[in-house]
Amino acid sequence: MTRTVLVAVDGTSPSEAAVEYGAETFPDSDLRLLHVVDPYGVGYDTDGRDPERLLADLAAVGEVDGKRPTTAIRVGRPAREILAYAAETDVDEIVVGSHGREWGARVLLGSVAERVTRRAPVPVTIVRAGQRTGTRRLLVAIDGSPQSDAALSYALSTFPDAEITVLHAIDPMETHFGEGQLAHTEDEYERIRADAERLLAEARETAAERGVDVETVTAIEGRPNSPADAVLGYVDEADVDHVVVGSHGRSGATRVLLGSVAETIARRSPSPVTVVR
Repeated sequence: MTRTVLVAVDGTSPSEAAVEYGAETFPDSDLRLLHVVDPYGVGYDTDGRDPERLLADLAAVGEVDGKRPTTAIRVGRPAREILAYAAETDVDEIVVGSHGREWGARVLLGSVAERVTRRAPVPVTIVRAGQRTGTRRLLVAIDGSPQSDAALSYALSTFPDAEITVLHAIDPMETHFGEGQLAHTEDEYERIRADAERLLAEARETAAERGVDVETVTAIEGRPNSPADAVLGYVDEADVDHVVVGSHGRSGATRVLLGSVAETIARRSPSPVTVVR
């Protein structure tokens, strides 16, 4: 079955990087490029090109073995139209370019990439210009949530030939409320380590059932409640080509949703990041 991959494009370098990623990673897919014309003038920049010319240029970038991506133009709010097009055409994955950490005060991933990532019912891959690419070394960050289970399933089914490492980050200072006070003991830390080993053992078992061998790693968070830092540290150390993470981690006192974990990883990773719901 042919995989349908939608790449949202504009006239920026991250957009071109997203097209290159889609073509290189999914050469046998039905690759589609979508440009949204924002009538309010707040959307994507065409870099001085008219939309048709922009799409023609980017389709040439995404050409694989003589086959060019199909293209489409829509008018409206970019994030809304991207999501609507994805739903109407039953795409399997969305790829979007992001400026990431450009400008110190830039919030999260930027309004378009952020909104698409938060709302898309399919995996969203976030690509920035200048990132290392490839799918030889893949990292899947898990935390025991259904979303991280989905991330592992995505990685195993989409990249079965990659060198896949499954990582679980633990906080040595993670605590529990008891009688109005925070308590942390050696026994509690051992419980946290045991929980991590259980999660990683389950990941190995899941992979084995699919005929895939994976490596598993426990990463120690360098400061309290900083799983994103632990994941990013491993990405740097191991020269990871691609990161896969669930869209929501644990909620509650010690973990929050997309904003502080998946979005932080996507914003700072030196490699493309796929966020799976």
